[in-house]
Amino acid sequence: MKSKYFKIHELVPKHIFEKYGEKAWKFISKDLIVTIDLLKEHFNLGTATINNYYWKGNRHWSGLRTPKSPDYSETSQHSLGNAADIIFSHYTAEEVRNYIINNPHKFKHIKGLELGVAWVHVDVRNENELVAFNK
Repeated sequence: MKSKYFKIHELVPKHIFEKYGEKAWKFISKDLIVTIDLLKEHFNLGTATINNYYWKGNRHWSGLRTPKSPDYSETSQHSLGNAADIIFSHYTAEEVRNYIINNPHKFKHIKGLELGVAWVHVDVRNENELVAFNK
């Protein structure tokens, strides 16, 4: 399964993209792909940025994280292909988080939501309800 709105290089680090190309989709959870597409459809003004290294940006580790990442943790949802940190150009992270919290039925796969950060961390962990947490 592929995203309607995001390219694979926006979800995996450069070394994974260079090695696997389009085949790197296999490292990203289907539930995460559905979720980021729903978020892009709902928050549709402007851009939604995950990784942007492809365009010479500074975001390399906002999707899948491997041991090469300075933020790697073997138990992180990022390391399992279940999480993305998204920056929306026309919406604040707080606006997006509040909408998700108040409308969980619209984003049924989001089970992890990080609070107090400048980006929107969503993950599709194996939980029954939405877990909002501080790092």
